[in-house]
Amino acid sequence: MKRADLAGAVALELTRLQRVSEVVTPLLAAAREDFKPWHAAAGAKYVADLSTGLENLCRRRYAYLGVRPPGGPESHLRVLEDFLAAEGLGAALRPELADRLTKYLRFRHRFVHGYGHEVAWEMVEEPLRLLPDTVRVLGQIWQRWVEELPEEGS
Repeated sequence: MKRADLAGAVALELTRLQRVSEVVTPLLAAAREDFKPWHAAAGAKYVADLSTGLENLCRRRYAYLGVRPPGGPESHLRVLEDFLAAEGLGAALRPELADRLTKYLRFRHRFVHGYGHEVAWEMVEEPLRLLPDTVRVLGQIWQRWVEELPEEGS
C-alpha cells in the first residue's frame, strides 16, 4: 500500500468518526430535555463506534506496514495495545486519553455482546460527552502520523 492510498483510507475513517462525534451534542441535548430509553442505546452505539473506527485505522496501518493484524479472541485488545505502544500514535497520547480508549473498548465489548435495552444512560453519558474531544485528538495524531511517513509504503 502506498502512502497516498493510506492517507485516503485514514481520511475516510476520520471523516466517519467525525460524523459520529457530530451527533453527540444533539443526542445529549435530547436526552436532557426528554429522556427516552433509546437515547441510551443510540449513545452506546456511538461510543462503540469509536472503538470500531480506531480499530479500522489500526488495520489500515497494519496493511501499510505489511503486518498481519492480531487475530483470535483477544484481537481487539491486542490491536489497542499495539496502537498505544506505537511511536507517533498512541504513545503520544496523554495517559488519561489512553485510559479512556481502553474504557471505550471494554464498553464496546459489553455493548456488542449485550442488548440495547440493558444499557443505562448513566453508563453512556460520560463516554459520549468525551467522544468529540477523543475524536479530535485521534484525528490530529493520525493525520500527523500519515504526513510524517515516507512516500512509499512496504
